[in-house]
Amino acid sequence: MKIDTSRPSPNHGPRMGADISMIVMHATVGSYASSLAWLTNPASKASTHYLIRKDGYTAQLVPDDRAAWHAGASKWFDLDSSDIQHQSIGVELENRNDGRDPYPPAQLSAATELGRALVSHYHVARDMVTRHLDIAIPRGRKTDPAGFPWTIWRDGLYIAGVYRAKSCAPVFQDRRPDAPLALMVSAGQVEVMDDLTAGWLHLESEAGFTPASCWEVI
Repeated sequence: MKIDTSRPSPNHGPRMGADISMIVMHATVGSYASSLAWLTNPASKASTHYLIRKDGYTAQLVPDDRAAWHAGASKWFDLDSSDIQHQSIGVELENRNDGRDPYPPAQLSAATELGRALVSHYHVARDMVTRHLDIAIPRGRKTDPAGFPWTIWRDGLYIAGVYRAKSCAPVFQDRRPDAPLALMVSAGQVEVMDDLTAGWLHLESEAGFTPASCWEVI
């Protein structure tokens, strides 16, 4: 997808050696133009990594290898605000966030394409794709992205597609290192995968799970 990097934000810091393991979705509560101006203003001390306009136009304000200042006071599982800041990618959607303003198909498509790319590249687990409202503390402090078709959208990130084995690929009955081996897939063999999470692909044939590192998208 085409991503505009011409309007960088100064509102970010180092990841302090943390790996990216989380995606947090936001809504702007304003227009794309006003949000872009705010998120690139050093006085705001706030920015997400990406900002997606209603027509699907996408800007990257902060490089992935930097920690954008987007989550604020937050908690998720055993991660505190600092952990989330250092481990997450923030994505902002242009929307009034009133629960009635729609997210147009072009915007949803762009969010899905970006989300799939991030999930695949950083091996983000399904329960680590969150909304701002899920992680903000105290609970109820944030409501964004209100009205977003959350479950359908998030599940759509894990439809992996068609892959070719780069090498002999083991297929396990479960996603555990000690899981019983189901079979070995020969190098060059093509399979349809219906799920990608935390470095594992799932074969649509339901034969089992296989390490994503053994495969390439075709």
